[in-house]
Amino acid sequence: MKNLIYILFIFPFWVYSQDTTNVEVCTHDQTHLQTYAVTGGPNQYYWSVTGGVIESGSGTNSIVVNWLNVPYSMYLIQVSVVSNAGCPGNTVQLWVDIDECSYDGVYIPNAFTPQDPDGINDVFQVVGQNLEEIEMYIFNRWGELIYEIHHIDDSWDGTYLGEPCQQDAYVWFLKYRFVGNSFFEEIRGHVTLVR
Repeated sequence: MKNLIYILFIFPFWVYSQDTTNVEVCTHDQTHLQTYAVTGGPNQYYWSVTGGVIESGSGTNSIVVNWLNVPYSMYLIQVSVVSNAGCPGNTVQLWVDIDECSYDGVYIPNAFTPQDPDGINDVFQVVGQNLEEIEMYIFNRWGELIYEIHHIDDSWDGTYLGEPCQQDAYVWFLKYRFVGNSFFEEIRGHVTLVR
């Protein structure tokens, strides 16, 4: 994702900037690395970033900031521009709102269509990235355990004891652990089997 701060070089320097940008810090797709740039010619650029770390580009018109492990809050990025002729320009400011990643690495579908001739959504399974261990338990409406999943590649085909289950809502419980974590997380939900 690239955010631009526009600077128009006219004497005296006039500065146009974007006021605020939101960043969701996610590790699975590298969105914690953000590029910020100003337009302009061969000038000197002095960047200041609160909270994040400048990974590359310091002194140039474009920087890459690492927001990983930064607490969720508002942070200020500033750049001061000095022309090669030594004329100072204004300081441009951009507020960055660091938010929690809306994708937590685990996705559980809420419906599936087993034995449907289209070949789409035929199984119910956990979809995730960087999962080390999972345990999923699927129950019918009477609380009877009808299926267990213990590996990320496992799935439920909508059967119980070899027979197709009826169209209904089924409750599931998932316990999972990400790579590098020593603790498990738990979530609950339901899935609708559609025939």
